[in-house]
Amino acid sequence: MNRPLLRAIRATLEYDGSGFSGSQLQKSDRTVLSEVNAALSKLLDHPVRAKISSRTDAGVHAFGQVIGFRTSAPRQIDEIRHGLNGLLPDDIRVTDVAETDFRFHPRYSAVGKVYLYRILRMKELPPMKRNYVLFIEEHKPFDFGVLERALRVLEGEHDFRSFSPRLEPGENPVKVIRKTSVARDGDLTEIRFIGSGFLYQMVRRMVGLLIAVVQGREPESAVRSAIENPDLGSVRYNANPRGLILEKVLFTEDELKEAAGRESLESLE
Repeated sequence: MNRPLLRAIRATLEYDGSGFSGSQLQKSDRTVLSEVNAALSKLLDHPVRAKISSRTDAGVHAFGQVIGFRTSAPRQIDEIRHGLNGLLPDDIRVTDVAETDFRFHPRYSAVGKVYLYRILRMKELPPMKRNYVLFIEEHKPFDFGVLERALRVLEGEHDFRSFSPRLEPGENPVKVIRKTSVARDGDLTEIRFIGSGFLYQMVRRMVGLLIAVVQGREPESAVRSAIENPDLGSVRYNANPRGLILEKVLFTEDELKEAAGRESLESLE
């Protein structure tokens, strides 16, 4: 009897992180991977332990998280996507499924990631938005010119140890932020980071320091000082996870160039 052919599959997930203790597997807490693995194992009728591209903390959301897994089940790609969405809870959705090369790894094959951080400035925080933004009362100072200048300091290749409380064993703290941007839409401000990779809590701590600077609680020079003095320890500011979204994981140089813009890429070469 011939054995069923083993296949490598990648899938893209969107999720509301409010009800999860992060994305990674944990012994007793509800996580994104625990829900996904349970649904995959039931759908494919064999145990599945998917790999994930980017670890997200409790409360952090995703538009474009990527997982990879292997299966010998004969189900078609559309059946896998539809079946998973029928089994998963409402706060996770599979937006894309595709067969891939066995060399594909959702973490190690990635060449870049895009993170989005949302800040809402109003008189009061609307209850329906409380899990998806960092709320700052509108009467508090917030200098957008300082924000734009401070963001540019973060661009380029740097040792980002100042923006992480710990490194993984053997992890290189030197990362490249290809591009940053800030956009305003009424009361909402969105800060976007496009980089080759990010350390644990790196985006949240960058945003935390940026907010302290734009509100005048730290001098504008504090951002450059943190970049230039990575041995002095992690910055003490850590922005609320609710405002953070993993927007996209990038797997080719073309995707990276499209996300960051060819001009900014060339300026780093």
